[in-house]
Amino acid sequence: MKVGVTDEGEFVKSIGKFFDEIVVLSAGDRVIKERPDVVIHTYEIPYDEANSSKALAWNINTWHAINIARSANKIGITNVYLSTFLLFDGKKGYYSETSTPTPLNYYGLTKLVGESGIMSLGNYLIIRLGLVTSFNYHSIAYYLYKASLKKRIIKCNTNFYVSPITLNEASEITAGLIKKGIKGVVNVAGKRRSMFEVCRDIGESMDVEVIPFEGKYFDFSLDTWLLKSLGFNPRS
Repeated sequence: MKVGVTDEGEFVKSIGKFFDEIVVLSAGDRVIKERPDVVIHTYEIPYDEANSSKALAWNINTWHAINIARSANKIGITNVYLSTFLLFDGKKGYYSETSTPTPLNYYGLTKLVGESGIMSLGNYLIIRLGLVTSFNYHSIAYYLYKASLKKRIIKCNTNFYVSPITLNEASEITAGLIKKGIKGVVNVAGKRRSMFEVCRDIGESMDVEVIPFEGKYFDFSLDTWLLKSLGFNPRS
């Protein structure tokens, strides 16, 4: 299977091992020229940068993704858009694929509009990722690693819940969904855990002391019933 991607970052390096050929698509004309079997929208402005560089985030997470998707749609190619649990407000938890998005931050908003634009074209697979953990990808593990270079103590909220999944497993499941020809919206995430638990486990591998504190309650966990019904059982 020939797969088009929109950058050469860590997710591409991870998912590339599951496919025969990977091509980078920087613009719509590249999609038309390369004619891959599927386009995975891997290029994004991550959470921290998106909320401080709003124009850039909108241009990449929303408009760039939709423009690439339009070209793919013209020649009948499936668009796979990597989205996020940050589409939600964290008041409820166990969000399903049919839950109503209510993003709290600009990053979540750009991803929601990107989703909506690609959905409007049809022939799509939206992957709503839980908290992705990796030491290279822009995730909590990455930021803990950066923080550990400066100090050896970090505080994490015991009242903040997420559904963490490793980058490698998220890539493996995404590739599996693509190969099965699954369409629609699918949550790809692990078990519900507190942010303190996630930080503690990662911190142990970096000799970083993680101190719990009881902060404001948020629950951004994702319901993975659909994913499991499709034959995928996350190990995370």
